[in-house]
Amino acid sequence: MAIDLNFLTTTEDYVLDTESFQMKGVAYYPLEWSFFGASDPTMLLTWDAERDRILIRFEQYAVFLGTIEDHGMEEEGLRSAYPVVKLKTSRFTRFAAENMGTERINTYRGELSHYVIRTIEQEFHVLAYEDPTVLDLGKVGDTGVVIEVVDEA
Repeated sequence: MAIDLNFLTTTEDYVLDTESFQMKGVAYYPLEWSFFGASDPTMLLTWDAERDRILIRFEQYAVFLGTIEDHGMEEEGLRSAYPVVKLKTSRFTRFAAENMGTERINTYRGELSHYVIRTIEQEFHVLAYEDPTVLDLGKVGDTGVVIEVVDEA
């Protein structure tokens, strides 16, 4: 089931923790994260089975810029409590325009935006033309597997 991106960009008291990150060699979704999420950080720290699992995928023209530690470009105005922030303009988008030619290539795709995904431990930065696909993977404890106990075999 899909989740509206607005849920993550407008919910201040929601916290993410990275489960996995993949840069895949596929045609349509090359950047894919899975996260544990909860409105109470204790649920993430104690591995509570009721915490959420969320998948965030970016389309093929997205560019992974790494973490704040990787690039050293301190971005003013990013002090925010939201787990996902979408910026129309930033130091990253200006850098990309000047050094990566983003104002000349793929212009038919629309406007390039800078996405910041915040987790408990770090931030991830992505430039993309489209909002990511956000999928609700359900509760961690809800595996869908039913175990039947049989007294005798």
